[in-house]
Amino acid sequence: MKDNIAAYDAEQCWPVGAIQLTDINVPEIVDLRATVTLACSYDLQNQKLHSVKWYKGNREFFRYAPAIIPPLRTFPVEGVQLASDGHQCNAFVCRIRLTRLERHSGGEYRCEISGDAPQFELANSSRNMTVEVLPQHDPIISGLGATYHPGETLEANCTSDLSSLGTRLHFFVNDKPVPIEYLQPPHETTLDNDSYLLRYRTLEMHLPVDRLFPKGVDHAKLNIKCIAAIDSVRTTAGRETATTVTVQSHHWWIVMGGSIHSGGHRSRVLPWSQIGKSFFRGVIGFWMGSINSPS
Repeated sequence: MKDNIAAYDAEQCWPVGAIQLTDINVPEIVDLRATVTLACSYDLQNQKLHSVKWYKGNREFFRYAPAIIPPLRTFPVEGVQLASDGHQCNAFVCRIRLTRLERHSGGEYRCEISGDAPQFELANSSRNMTVEVLPQHDPIISGLGATYHPGETLEANCTSDLSSLGTRLHFFVNDKPVPIEYLQPPHETTLDNDSYLLRYRTLEMHLPVDRLFPKGVDHAKLNIKCIAAIDSVRTTAGRETATTVTVQSHHWWIVMGGSIHSGGHRSRVLPWSQIGKSFFRGVIGFWMGSINSPS
């Protein structure tokens, strides 16, 4: 029996025995409010499946044994809440779903498969999962007007959604990154929410229109985009928000019969501390409620 136990590399499945655990899917970082699917696939090499077991750490919380009635058994483990209809196990794959996540839901998850008699060969592999509060909304751009003229300055704030992980903010104009000399150092505000320290960041841009306005062009559109990304979440694309402003030369306004001083209305760029006290007061309340509400 001992000689038949399959051995595995820390990152990949390298079976010594005949049966093979070909793949394991455990997300690296998940949102506290999400329902998560764990899955492992296997090749029994013409053997019959005796059982599939899922562990959190060294504690078993799920077992599928098709030859036993009932074939499914669950065991209580802290931080593990199985969805009532979230399992699909057969001779090729076993998928389970976790719901009502909490901080203690994070940890090492291991899938172990066992062949039937007489060999009872084993194969297993594990992955780590971390539970965080991830952004659920796109960043917000504030402070921009509709129309600008040469000599004026594009002033805007970009503010990220709440997250328990640090967020990087980036401004782009016509898909080109705004040089760092036109950006203020980002400001971060933190909020304590039970077991998580939540934060949002604000990046302020002051970009002269003359730095962008092409010579000899009387009228141009500028696409202003802000991207919020989390370094540690490699599998999730950054969230982004974009808007468009118009740059018009004084000559264009005179030809069109407009007033040089009648540019589009723009809101005032608030200091980051003022944003936290005013604009985001109601939004933060909504976000905090969604985090604390039961799944």
